[in-house]
Amino acid sequence: MSIEEEKLKALWANDLPAIDENKALDKVLKETQQVTAIKDVSSIFVGWVWVIFLGFGASIFSAKRQFKLHQESAANKSKNRTHRNNQ
Repeated sequence: MSIEEEKLKALWANDLPAIDENKALDKVLKETQQVTAIKDVSSIFVGWVWVIFLGFGASIFSAKRQFKLHQESAANKSKNRTHRNNQ
């Protein structure tokens, strides 16, 4: 037999250390609970950032639209005035 085979047989013969399944399960559950909590908080934060970002975008769009309407109405009024004065 080769040395590697002997090592494998020796490892196979050794018993695994006793593991308390309840402690291991509790550890895994706590870690996953923390990861889930971090993801939840970060997703709420990112959501609020998007809400603020979209709110500013909507405000800018609305202001630009109102500005254009104001310019158009002012241009129409000045055209009407010059048209009336020419008649």
